[in-house]
Amino acid sequence: MRVLAGVVTGVVLAFLGLGSATAAPVPDAPVQQESTRDNGLQAAARNVELRKTIPDTAGAISINFVQYRHRDVMFVSGTFGLKTYDVTRQDEPKLLDHLTKKELALPGDDPEQRFWENEDVTVDPKRKLVFLARERSAFGRQPGNERPTGVYIISAADPGKLELLNFASMGTGHITTCVNDCQYLWTTGYDGTPSTDPDTYRRSGKVFVTDLRDPRNPKTLTTYVDTKRNQGETHMTHDVQVDAEGVAWVAGTGGTRGYYTRGWHRDPLTGRVREATAYDPVPYAGGAAPKLDMPTSFSHNSFRPVGDTVEDGPRPTRENPAGSLLLHTEEAFDSPTCKDQGRFVISSLQGSTRGESWRATPDKPFTLKTVGVWSPDDQEGTVPGPDVFCSAHYFDVQKRIVAYSWYEQGTRFLDITDPTKPIQVAYWRPEGAVSWAPYFHRDRIFVADFGRGVEVLKLTKGAYDAQETHTNVTLKTEPVKESARNADSPRKRLPLAPDPDYGYGCPMLRGGGCGEGSACC
Repeated sequence: MRVLAGVVTGVVLAFLGLGSATAAPVPDAPVQQESTRDNGLQAAARNVELRKTIPDTAGAISINFVQYRHRDVMFVSGTFGLKTYDVTRQDEPKLLDHLTKKELALPGDDPEQRFWENEDVTVDPKRKLVFLARERSAFGRQPGNERPTGVYIISAADPGKLELLNFASMGTGHITTCVNDCQYLWTTGYDGTPSTDPDTYRRSGKVFVTDLRDPRNPKTLTTYVDTKRNQGETHMTHDVQVDAEGVAWVAGTGGTRGYYTRGWHRDPLTGRVREATAYDPVPYAGGAAPKLDMPTSFSHNSFRPVGDTVEDGPRPTRENPAGSLLLHTEEAFDSPTCKDQGRFVISSLQGSTRGESWRATPDKPFTLKTVGVWSPDDQEGTVPGPDVFCSAHYFDVQKRIVAYSWYEQGTRFLDITDPTKPIQVAYWRPEGAVSWAPYFHRDRIFVADFGRGVEVLKLTKGAYDAQETHTNVTLKTEPVKESARNADSPRKRLPLAPDPDYGYGCPMLRGGGCGEGSACC
């Protein structure tokens, strides 16, 4: 790994400090669902095989993949920085390079502390670029002190020799996402807007737009996107996902809203046809889920099955035609059993394409129609409350199966063929798990587990049989007993702490070199 000479110019001069997997099982042979390295307890699992646990990846947060001719490369972002792996043979990942915390550290950082957070690593598969969003709490930066935020721009032309090209300083750095084929970045999160409002999520509320046509000279613009997103009031933006038709969906407090970022479209707010751009997009559809289904109105991330991804989502019907459904997550922790909030919601976009969400006010709110809801509460494989760290987080979708992270409730697999009745067909909840985000890649699922590291899973035939017959393997009439546990071996939990800006919406680990009981980011 090397830092490219000559990049320390402009903003970089101010901030940039210069500075292998184990043997695989026999192909297609099931791997014993091994217990954790800490206490020897077997995982609670059904219709899932563990194929590989990748060493030295604890603290993994997000994953992405890029095809290099005949080689598949996986990018893993975490508290350790950025790692690349050759995953052409999926059960035999090979470490290629590691962009370390020391190499990412800016002046004033403590490189012994954690890189934070880049919750959804973004890649440009054409130019082979990787983007890491830097949070204000990175490297132990505390409120009241200078806390630089922005996006690191990394060349992965050779994934075995990552090159740090630049650091684009901006007013936020939670999650960054490519729009318009990575010619622009949309960056979301808390932006530090001064406010005395006790509601953290009301202290900011805009998407930062960065011109990335020249990655060595990124330019963050002075115009913002998706303001006044919560019934006409300012609230937090969190995540952006671009669907197969190019619509950019911004999730956050107040739901999920989609924008055209290119082409000519009728603007529902003016009635005129105009050109959509990344810095002046045209509203398309979306809004908040009803309070009954998403009480906090905090949508964490989303997916709209459309175009060449329509077969991944629910089966289209006359009531819910192709492109009319939005899958989104509520991240919330006031209900530790996931009984009342922190759920997976499927909403209809019908009736939201005339600017309804953009015209809404607190006195005249607008909500989407709910089609289906699911949570692990009272399901097989679920750890009963009341002290469980439970909330929906990131998900991925393939062939009408949703792979879903639920923190300490592990990774769940839902059949969404019928969007009105999502059912669980498989689950993986090992000891010490804090499932952050799962990713389908060919016939495997790579899970970024904050506690255990990256794990490679495979669904068994039983999962697909359950999907084919729409057989729910999870529903129970009372909370189930915890699998693979006895009274003499209490469940091991990670010492999670609230983020200083986001609270438990983006939890961190306590301790770890930051001082006893302190939050280390």
